[in-house]
Amino acid sequence: KYLQLKKRRGHKKAIIAIARRLLTAIYYMLLRDEPYNASLYKTEGLRPGREMTVEQAISFAKSHGFSIKVS
Repeated sequence: KYLQLKKRRGHKKAIIAIARRLLTAIYYMLLRDEPYNASLYKTEGLRPGREMTVEQAISFAKSHGFSIKVS
């Protein structure tokens, strides 16, 4: 998310935006007395800037519910 914000707003504003999101999440966790659940925050995908092979693209599409026909 930081990289997306950095492209639009710049480094300093992206850092502040991410810090605000973290503080808001922490505040609500403390307010509701909820423990941190890391499984809710796992993200899928590749690192930014990394190219995807055809096989990786096909498996990615299949894992997201698409059916692939190779012709």
